[in-house]
Amino acid sequence: MLNRLAVSYDNRSITLEDVTTVAVSGDNGVGKTALLERIALVNEDNVSTILNVKGAVKYENFSVSIDDEEVKCEYVEANRVYVSDRIEPSGIPVPIVSEMRHYDCKGSTKYRVMIIYPYTFRTPIHEPHYDVFVKPNDKNMEFNNMIRWLVNGIVLHVPGDFIYEDNGNIKYLDSLGRGISNTVKLIWSVYRYKPDILLIDDLETLGLRHKRLQTLLRWFKEYIRDGKLKAMLFTTNSDAYADLAKADEGAKFLVLRKNGYIIMNREEVLERRGKA
Repeated sequence: MLNRLAVSYDNRSITLEDVTTVAVSGDNGVGKTALLERIALVNEDNVSTILNVKGAVKYENFSVSIDDEEVKCEYVEANRVYVSDRIEPSGIPVPIVSEMRHYDCKGSTKYRVMIIYPYTFRTPIHEPHYDVFVKPNDKNMEFNNMIRWLVNGIVLHVPGDFIYEDNGNIKYLDSLGRGISNTVKLIWSVYRYKPDILLIDDLETLGLRHKRLQTLLRWFKEYIRDGKLKAMLFTTNSDAYADLAKADEGAKFLVLRKNGYIIMNREEVLERRGKA
């Protein structure tokens, strides 16, 4: 749990206390994604992550305070520029691009922040593993225990292909459907990179139905309770906030507006939903 998370930008200051799981909602254009990206930028490593998704990054004059450690940023900008073409042996020109970055931030945080965009997950290009017997290693088995509520069988090979064994047969994880495949990839990212704070933009783009989404959110709650994650925040344009209200009694709900914001607890969200 985070004791305090505060973000200041554009003459706006948002403060959350006792943070475990937070759903960020609001109309289109109020800056839900921009809020998460500003938090992510306390770690410079996230510049490339955001750039890979957005194609450009530009934020000015904002600060993020996490448990009384503040990072102040005057200017963060990154983009890609064309350098030249590389000619392949086939004669086809391939553009070479370079990342241009300006990161002017002062201060630091002891926490590792990770931002994920589920809508960028893609079905992998499968490699020919069928003629190779792959034995599960300890990490695969540990990861398999984490996702046993999603997949039956033993995960054999994770990076890239996500193949697993089910009753002696090797299958591709993507054959189980987009929602499950995306969720396993999300959990694998958390398991592999071990962030302290996880930010997810557009959680509903995982493609999970309500019951499975509630199960995932309960998993995050337990992961935080066990001290493996400090906090998880996600943006949503759907009813994912209601799924969080059912999954975590300690959740908070941040509703952004163009001229302000509202913070609600679980009881207030359920009461409003009951009146709707």
